[in-house]
Amino acid sequence: MKRTNRILTILIFAFLYLPMLVLIVASFNTGKNLTVFESFTLGNYKDLFQDKDLLGLLGNSLLISILSTAIATGFGTFAAVGIHNLNPRMRKTVMSLTNIPMTNPDIVTGISLSLLFVFIGTTLLHQKESLNFWTLLIAHITFNLPYVILNVMPKLKQMDPALQDAAMDLGCTPVQSFFKVTLHEIMPGIISGAIMAFTMSLDDFVISYFVTGSGFLTLPIEIYSYTKKPMQPRVYAMFTLLFLLIFVLMVGMNLLQIRSERKKATKRETTKSGRIFRRVCAGFCAVAIFFGAGWLIFSTRQDKVTLNVMNWGQNIADGSDETMDIIAAFEEKYPHIDVNYTTYESNESLYAKLAGGGVTVDLIIPSDYMIARLIDEDMLNPLDFGNIPNYKYVQERFKNTAYDPDNAYSVPYTWGTVGIIYNTKFVDEADVTGWELLWNEKYAGKILMFDNSRDAFGIAQFLEGISINTTDTKELQQAANKLAQQNPLVRQYVMDQIYGAMEDENAWIAPYYAGDCMMMMDANENLQFYLPEEQGFNLFIDAMCVPKCSENQKEAELLINFLCEPEISGANMDYICYASPIEGARDHMDEYLAESQVIYPEDSILEKGTSYLFLPPEVNRLMDNLFMEVRISGGDTGESEEEPSALPVILTFAGLGIAAAFLFLPKKKSKHK
Repeated sequence: MKRTNRILTILIFAFLYLPMLVLIVASFNTGKNLTVFESFTLGNYKDLFQDKDLLGLLGNSLLISILSTAIATGFGTFAAVGIHNLNPRMRKTVMSLTNIPMTNPDIVTGISLSLLFVFIGTTLLHQKESLNFWTLLIAHITFNLPYVILNVMPKLKQMDPALQDAAMDLGCTPVQSFFKVTLHEIMPGIISGAIMAFTMSLDDFVISYFVTGSGFLTLPIEIYSYTKKPMQPRVYAMFTLLFLLIFVLMVGMNLLQIRSERKKATKRETTKSGRIFRRVCAGFCAVAIFFGAGWLIFSTRQDKVTLNVMNWGQNIADGSDETMDIIAAFEEKYPHIDVNYTTYESNESLYAKLAGGGVTVDLIIPSDYMIARLIDEDMLNPLDFGNIPNYKYVQERFKNTAYDPDNAYSVPYTWGTVGIIYNTKFVDEADVTGWELLWNEKYAGKILMFDNSRDAFGIAQFLEGISINTTDTKELQQAANKLAQQNPLVRQYVMDQIYGAMEDENAWIAPYYAGDCMMMMDANENLQFYLPEEQGFNLFIDAMCVPKCSENQKEAELLINFLCEPEISGANMDYICYASPIEGARDHMDEYLAESQVIYPEDSILEKGTSYLFLPPEVNRLMDNLFMEVRISGGDTGESEEEPSALPVILTFAGLGIAAAFLFLPKKKSKHK
């Protein structure tokens, strides 16, 4: 039995720590392939400490984590003492409420906090940007508090209540008794709560994503966009250092608890624990002050304009893969401008960010149909083309488009097509005909599908011979039913998650944008791309626009003009693997990409492509609702004549009522004394 327990323990620890071991080994590898260790190097750590952007994001994360931990630890400790002194029934009630933030899904907490901050900022405080550093800090304090309380409460229960009385009998006031006796007794719980709060804050993505503005980003939010390209080894080095930091903190906490348990009641141990606590607090405060001062100095600089840019994930050359660093080149040309670059993964997520309010964004790069929607809803500013002389390089076929017929609100950035990428090792060429490959039962469980309604419906509409810009309810229902038939075959609905799934051959077939498929084909030689020419395909344009919430339109137009330079546009396309609408840009691209039929299909093929047009809001809502039904039910989405059952609602409220009764009703007293 003991041997079995040892084996199980070893397996559990191996499962927990082997991924970290792989990460640490990768941080010392000269190659980017995790499966092949080429040679040992410390160059990745050198690159990390030379990457000011990555270190800046790490500094932001540490600043938020340290400040929120310090504040939450202080408030949480006093809250735990207050809760401990309540009567048992009230204590149980309050602790149940304390547990809710931890059991509540992070996405619910994030959205609710975001709505609260936007309401307060825009309605009560009349701020244009209500989501910022302070809202992020408050959110982190909010979800850190329960962890501190739950770690301190057991120590309060273990403490002998007579110690406080003895201290007051010897002349201490209640406050002095707390700091001289109670604080030392519960110190291990305070430190463990602080460390847990720190790690939760440092790691948080979901809540941070919803409550942060465009001016202050944390490391997890940035890492989320690292999906289109292989992870840079310097990122592995940074993760290794973070792991070691947390590991040292946890070891220190355990050593402190061991010492405290050995000689619990002696003055010597109490003094030692207090000394360790003061050092830990001093360390936290020193680091917080350092990063806080640095951030405040940086944020209050008046000699630079911060230009907030939102673009598709990693959809601009950043200097990796021996390409030009576009943003660095722009900042070098315009030293008074500092670009703050953030990302989104779909047009719909961008729209939600802008429509939700509370953010300041100066430049966005949405797709054609979304631009039309933003224009229709008066969410874009007209451009001053006097600041964009390079607009003369835009090819004529990308002017006077259906989404912006007067060329007033947008300048083309890239264009491309939507087709199917598949793995030749697993997919029979005889099956590669058209969009119906995505409905082939032979490849059930190995098919990926778009995770946005417009692209998903567009594919079903092409297959059914329906216009992708239809507003007919019956035709939309027909397309939804077609998607519902596909649902059982789909492995996952994805956007940027497609890269890992296709490159690692966890999936074999997927629809996606041609430029991104080119990147995946470079990573896996078994991948191929084709356009269903006979059925039709989506031909899209992404364009640069200035939203209404912009505070630096002139600087945004300078960046638009910079990106329209043929040499800059060509260098940019070398990285993102899309086609450029700029005349002469193709001459500055890598020959392999410039001649690729995936990126630049022949004109005879492009004539069979169709662009999305703006649809009325009620049609978009219907499409979104139908797509949600497809995702959830996977069955026929046709309207049911049956009335929805009230039974689930009744059972839910009945369950809540029973739970409340057990929680609040007094317990029956025992007859035995």
